[in-house]
Amino acid sequence: MPDKKRRERLFLLLCLAVAGVCAGLAFRFAVPLRLQKPQTLPDTKELAAYTQVELNTADADALCTLPGVGPRNAQAILDYRAQYGPFAQVEDAAQVPGITQAMVDSWAGQAYVR
Repeated sequence: MPDKKRRERLFLLLCLAVAGVCAGLAFRFAVPLRLQKPQTLPDTKELAAYTQVELNTADADALCTLPGVGPRNAQAILDYRAQYGPFAQVEDAAQVPGITQAMVDSWAGQAYVR
């Protein structure tokens, strides 16, 4: 019986030693992580110049891409369009409550009407 206990202890010690060696080798040969520069997001102001919004068909999300237009102004444009019909020209959007002529002027090249 004592010989059996001795073999079990020896087996457990051998297993622990093998596990330790395996863990050591794994850490020794692991590829180290390189420090990476933090990613910077592109400047969206330049991208907005390439996005065109058709005022008579655009939804609220598309209208929010126009300078100065947030969710409240986008909803005002949608409500105005539903009440008075489509815009004849981009400049007509200045008649929407909350939209100024300066805002409409800043949409040059980004907003259009068919």
